Amino acid sequence: MTQTAWVLSLTQFYLSLGFVLFFLALELGLTWVLFGLRLRAHGSTAALLAYRFWVRVFALTLVLGFGASLPLVLQFGTLWPRIMDRAGEVVGPLVAMTVLTAFVFKSCFLGAMLYGQRSLSDWAHTLVVTMVAIGTSLTAYWIVTLLAWMQWPVGTALSENHYQIADWLALVGGAAPVLFGVLLTGGMVLAATLMLAVTAGRTDTRPSDEGDRSVYAIGLWLLVAALLLQVALAVQLGRELLPVQPARLAAVIPQWHSGPPDRLTLLAWLDVDALRNVWALYGPQASDWLPPVMPGPLKGLNDLAPLGPPVWLTYASARLAALLAMLLVAAALWSLWQGSRQRYEPDVLTAGGRLRLRIMMWAAVALQAVGWGHVLVGSLPYAVYGAITLREVGTSQNQETLWGGLVLHVIVYTVLALGFLQLLRHTTRFGVVPVARYRGRA
Repeated sequence: MTQTAWVLSLTQFYLSLGFVLFFLALELGLTWVLFGLRLRAHGSTAALLAYRFWVRVFALTLVLGFGASLPLVLQFGTLWPRIMDRAGEVVGPLVAMTVLTAFVFKSCFLGAMLYGQRSLSDWAHTLVVTMVAIGTSLTAYWIVTLLAWMQWPVGTALSENHYQIADWLALVGGAAPVLFGVLLTGGMVLAATLMLAVTAGRTDTRPSDEGDRSVYAIGLWLLVAALLLQVALAVQLGRELLPVQPARLAAVIPQWHSGPPDRLTLLAWLDVDALRNVWALYGPQASDWLPPVMPGPLKGLNDLAPLGPPVWLTYASARLAALLAMLLVAAALWSLWQGSRQRYEPDVLTAGGRLRLRIMMWAAVALQAVGWGHVLVGSLPYAVYGAITLREVGTSQNQETLWGGLVLHVIVYTVLALGFLQLLRHTTRFGVVPVARYRGRA
């Protein structure tokens, strides 16, 4: 597999995976928000109004997330055809359980959730919403388990160059619970910022109702709580992955030469060829933040370079994610303080306040993209860390075919993203998802 073919295949795969993870996280966050709103709706008209509006946005997210996942499944066979030969006994069951929970467990209750509210009692409909939230979470957990296993292959045994499952409990454990927590809290952040931005947009054209005020208050508190929890979980994920991924650790510090841990750089300009920092702003000693299980001497990039990740991308993505998280936490706390002073009344938001909420939504999108980008890029060039490289399982297709596939995926995902934004804008303004109707047809 040539270098160009490898880059094209990886770009196409990461584009699809990123699109799926974004809508999966948003769907996961919205489904638990709807669960909370449905519970509150038993004694609150405001929560019921909010539920009826946001369930339409959830349905739109669900459709786009499902459509975006189909190309990703196909890419396992077209871009990485030999992955099933090496790890099929692990990948196959996890993908099968993802499909099972998505199509059987979740979809059995989805129709009743979307269309059965008037036909069911309040508590029966609440139970249906609960089952959809659980089904969505299980679907996401199997996907995250596969990603976590590729980062840290626990619970399996390598026999005759093939992975086999040795311990199911260890397989669904490892880094999977923390990584799922990062995805769930990230979905909550996306849902909260979307709720705030849409509420601000709705008050541009009409006075807010009880549902808008309820969503505004819930969104502010949810954003602060989810952000702080995601930061804590991201730190814990680093403490679990760094000891088993020395190349990622060396790129994050950066540790140029093997030996005692270097000082962590807060910001630096790297000269990768010369294995040095041209300029650096140093932070704490490595012993102050490294996991206690780390051995004394660390491997340096000079010894890990042949099978190490892209140093610049790994280094910069970690700093950018930390910076975005700090800025978003500060903006969320400021917005919560202002909202509490204004009794959570979105109508009194100034033009600058509405703009801030919209910027926070895009900052949340950027934070999730950069954070997951760091998780994925930092494990390169491995498909299964430390054992199977992407080159070993890559496609033999020519570069023209890969270029064509990449361009086609970019077009399709651009159209899907623009369509989602347009439908969301229409829903924000009119309160309904537009559906074309033709005379003379059922």
